[in-house]
Amino acid sequence: MRRPARSSRPSRLFLPLRRAAALLAAAATAAAALVVAAPAAPVGAASVLPSLPAPNAAGLTLRTWSVAAGQSERMGDASVTSAAVFAAHGGTPSIDPVQVPVRVRVLLPEDYQRDPAHPYPVLYLLHGGTGDVEQWSKTDEGNVTANLKDSAFKGIVVMPEGGKAGWYSDWPGHTDGFFAPQWETFHVQQLVPWIDANFNTVRAASGRAVAGVSMGGYGALRYAGRHPELFSAVGAFSPGTDIYDPGAQTIITNSTWQVGASILWTGLFDGKFRVTGDTPYRMATVFGPPSTWPGQNPVNLALDGKYASYGGKMALYAGGTGGTGEKEIGAMTAALHQDLKDRAVAHRYCRGAGDHAWPYWGPELKDFVAYAYGPATGSAAPCPNGWGPETP
Repeated sequence: MRRPARSSRPSRLFLPLRRAAALLAAAATAAAALVVAAPAAPVGAASVLPSLPAPNAAGLTLRTWSVAAGQSERMGDASVTSAAVFAAHGGTPSIDPVQVPVRVRVLLPEDYQRDPAHPYPVLYLLHGGTGDVEQWSKTDEGNVTANLKDSAFKGIVVMPEGGKAGWYSDWPGHTDGFFAPQWETFHVQQLVPWIDANFNTVRAASGRAVAGVSMGGYGALRYAGRHPELFSAVGAFSPGTDIYDPGAQTIITNSTWQVGASILWTGLFDGKFRVTGDTPYRMATVFGPPSTWPGQNPVNLALDGKYASYGGKMALYAGGTGGTGEKEIGAMTAALHQDLKDRAVAHRYCRGAGDHAWPYWGPELKDFVAYAYGPATGSAAPCPNGWGPETP
């Protein structure tokens, strides 16, 4: 059943599109230089990072594994290729080969090398729109190392690429260049087993959590609702919750023609990576026909009971009066909160006066891991950023 639209005002499910426009304008003269990435350190180069026992597994082929530039020695970048990124579709692809390398950033616990036999929980942390694999680790954005230091989470953090406007979906349609990203396949069917094959993890749902911000918040809710067999905790910070909402559709469809299927600098200046056409066509490109949307839409997933297994380890965060569209995000997140209450799913719900911005999301990440992994303080503990909590 179609979810009724709640607002005609544009919401901010997608981190600032103006940032993408500024990047296009400022970097146009340097495009040729930027498209060619600097060579990474060879696999097996001297490093404190562990060697990977199954570098080519679960449909992924490892190209490089090295310490992430500018980060601590506990944070590594794996560059991999996969048939899921990209998949030829709808015609003759404009890029050859279709597959392009993508990065997965991994933050290891401080004691990882000292206790190699110990299985660690894994937190999959998804980036927002116009962002990339570096977003959660930048000191002026996610600053994950600092935000999780001395926190309740003592595990591995996996920060995968998701495309600047990938929407964590297997695109049923295609770009103007006749290819499509298959992000859900890449993350769920390939990356999760690849991580388990190469690191000391708790290889069960009880050892995995998924969380994300903005577009990545939608991705976290999408993956958690569609794959409860894989995850046991979910956190969503200023998330997309309702793709039927007209404002949400404006953001989604704008993103498909502004940055489309681009990844970091790959394809950012290439029109073949974009999707033109009217709003229904662009929405169908990313999500398929509206008849399939309930199975991809967090509010519908909640009404269908798909979050029941996350009781006590599900958390939602959004602004209530903040600017830059966060007020609309807050209204839609409040509706998802009500849906969860109606289904008696225990969860944490915090809202505040903050904007759609990183200074608010760092404290929310810390709060989420305290709720999901810390002492059993329940959903009544003080919320970050002001208001709340409101309990189910």
